[in-house]
Amino acid sequence: TFTVTVRDTTPPSLTAPPDVTVEQADAAGTAVSFALPTATDSVDPAPRVTCTHAPGDRFPLGATTVTCTATDAAGNDTTATFTVTVVDTTPPDLAALPDLTVEATAAGGATVTFAAPTATDVCDAAPAVACTPASGELFAVGATTVTCTATDASGNQATRTFTVTVIDTTPPTLERPVDIVVEQ
Repeated sequence: TFTVTVRDTTPPSLTAPPDVTVEQADAAGTAVSFALPTATDSVDPAPRVTCTHAPGDRFPLGATTVTCTATDAAGNDTTATFTVTVVDTTPPDLAALPDLTVEATAAGGATVTFAAPTATDVCDAAPAVACTPASGELFAVGATTVTCTATDASGNQATRTFTVTVIDTTPPTLERPVDIVVEQ
């Protein structure tokens, strides 16, 4: 007599879904839906599939590897991975500033100060805003275009312009001349 033992030592076959790339929804990341991988096994008609992340989980900015494991009834398992990449390609929203007209205060023009425009971004709570020429600089008589740029943490940029016009409407002042007495 002899004993025949039939064992299942073959792991299931697991097919991972393709890599996923999505736009970031907010500062906390993005909820990403994906199909669970499919698994087949020669003995177990329904191997159990588990993943390190579930469909609908929130993913942060950047690449995250999702590892899935298929396990059959005999305890054989296999793994497959795919990548979920969250990108930020959306520029900030930069508020417009009104054009400014100021009176010249010196022969070179006027020192003009203005508040930088506000910028909002879906992913970055405080995008950097810079204007050229900057507030507080000397603006020559005439029209000067100011270009303001907002840059978010991912390097996306938005630009707006406004015009600063320095005018000279102040008439010159004359000092009263000294009376002159001339002999004839």
